[in-house]
Amino acid sequence: MFAYNMMWIKKVYVCVWVGLCLFNLLIVKTYASEPSHGTAVFGALKYSADFTHFDYVNSAAPKGGTFTTAAMGTFDSLNPFIVMGTPASGVLATHATLFDSALDETGSSYAYVAESIEIAKDKSFIIFHLNPKACFDNGDRITVDDVIFSFNTLREKGSPIFKTYYKGVSHVEKIDATTVKFHVIDAKNRQLAMILGQLPILSKVFFDVHDFAKPLATPSPASGAYKVVMVDFGKRLVFERVKNWWGENLSTQKGLHNFDRLVVDYYRDSNAMFEAFKAGKVDFRHENSAKLWTTSYDFSAVQKGHVKKELIAHKNPTPTQGFFFNLRRPIFKDWRVRAAITQVFDFTWINKNIFSNQYVRNESIFPNSPFAQKGLPEVAERDVLMDYRKSYPEHVSAALFDTPFTLPQHHDANDIRDSRKKALALLAEAGWHLINGKLIHKETKKSLTFEFLNIDPAMEKIVLHFKGALAAIGIDMRIRSVDVSSYVERVHDYNYDMICSGYNQTIMPGNEQRVFWGSKGADAKGGMNYAGIQNPVIDDLCEKIAEADNYEALTVAMRALDRVLLTSYVMIPNWHRGTLSVAYWDRFSKPEAPVLYAHTPYTASWWFDVEKDKKLKDAFIVSDDDMIRNEIKQIGVFGRLRLWITHFVRWK
Repeated sequence: MFAYNMMWIKKVYVCVWVGLCLFNLLIVKTYASEPSHGTAVFGALKYSADFTHFDYVNSAAPKGGTFTTAAMGTFDSLNPFIVMGTPASGVLATHATLFDSALDETGSSYAYVAESIEIAKDKSFIIFHLNPKACFDNGDRITVDDVIFSFNTLREKGSPIFKTYYKGVSHVEKIDATTVKFHVIDAKNRQLAMILGQLPILSKVFFDVHDFAKPLATPSPASGAYKVVMVDFGKRLVFERVKNWWGENLSTQKGLHNFDRLVVDYYRDSNAMFEAFKAGKVDFRHENSAKLWTTSYDFSAVQKGHVKKELIAHKNPTPTQGFFFNLRRPIFKDWRVRAAITQVFDFTWINKNIFSNQYVRNESIFPNSPFAQKGLPEVAERDVLMDYRKSYPEHVSAALFDTPFTLPQHHDANDIRDSRKKALALLAEAGWHLINGKLIHKETKKSLTFEFLNIDPAMEKIVLHFKGALAAIGIDMRIRSVDVSSYVERVHDYNYDMICSGYNQTIMPGNEQRVFWGSKGADAKGGMNYAGIQNPVIDDLCEKIAEADNYEALTVAMRALDRVLLTSYVMIPNWHRGTLSVAYWDRFSKPEAPVLYAHTPYTASWWFDVEKDKKLKDAFIVSDDDMIRNEIKQIGVFGRLRLWITHFVRWK
């Protein structure tokens, strides 16, 4: 009798379970849009469901060859998603995502690990249907369990940025073997579908036995086109293209990932890294120094055409970059101190004497973009700012509404004197007075001293000049240069007074602005709110950006945020150029169509050109023979023998 009752109960349970599943599917079909191959934040998709490849790739690009790049510093971890450790460059290439962004349109992405997406009409959920062919390089299928694990693990144990990115989701649900449902609690966030599409896929099986929260020494299974095949921590990392990769012929991946091997060599010194490029040990270089670009690219390989120099035009917003004040420090609590320090920074001298006048001063937190403030606010922007007028200090209110924000120009000695007078007046209002060449606070009797934490040797001349400008008004700025590991640790702990740092910005800004400027990230270890901003006005503007209904509203909110950040003096904006300066050894070919919205690695669409490589090697053999003839005259018989053996072994 008991067995009969148990059998009856099981049948009822199964019926109820099946009924609930059918009901759930019915609800999904009723309230979800039709499955789509792509998603756009605003407007329509450029590519139709039957597209075969992006316009900016060569779908017939040959596979093969090696592409070697250089990185500065060191690394001790293969996990780029956590605070602990210094992650290796390029590891993100091993992780596929649910969807992949198009680089010739704004705010659009298309099928990758997920072959389609459904979004609830009321935005209450987002469903991804996985590609049944998707797998890791070890042959394990990518499952819904992997997707759920990736999402939950990144949000709970990853860098604080993921908690902010994914805060609009309450939980994730497995619908069936290939269907995963994200339950949304922030229906106003129009970018959430795109953000979830960027979810990197991790192997649950692997991380069940490896602690995700600690630096990773063993490569995890690759879901992307490349896997790690060799690691020499702090020195070299080698990736290999996965053979018979499952995503090879996807429309979003066709024509990409063309090199058989990617090599990243690490250098502790920027000069050594440049010399390695000149010697042919590094294939590609993105030149950040205008002075080097102007004065140091005249070596033999450039003159003979073996190394190509290019200025790459693009439509990317310039990254936000500047000297960040750490507002967590008492010395920088007063905006007048920050404004005074900003006043004496002499970009004009630096641009002329260090940059060869190659740069333009950033007059915005979002330079070279539609989101940069200009002049006085227009009507729509003014309406947004008026909502907060009572929250502004008097100086901010005047700067926002009545006077266009500008940074000081130092064209001559009079300009410099005027800036110093303004700076000292601001400091006097804040209680700092110049006594015997030092600024002393009238109450604490302490001198105005702070430390600039530096990691980049190329920045030293700039910072030294800044130090001199500050010393002229009685401020003592000490410069501390540290190695990469120490720098990363101190920045994660916010253990600095001032740093030079920044953020890459996108043509479709959104959630990430909360991460950069939001109050909730000010004290989260390993966060990216470098200035430590805790400002309810800025918080609200970040929400307006994330929830913008259209591109016009987004633009207005971004410009308003730009004005508030500038007038709050949270950083001293740096400089930019409107193009990318790149140099590379002429053994590669690339598509004719430009990639409009991508910084490096836009080289993902390049390929190894066998004929060019042969010509390059032949040219070098001739060059070496000429060099040998010249050296033979000076080094005698034994030196002659040594040289021939060396060159024979090298080209063998």
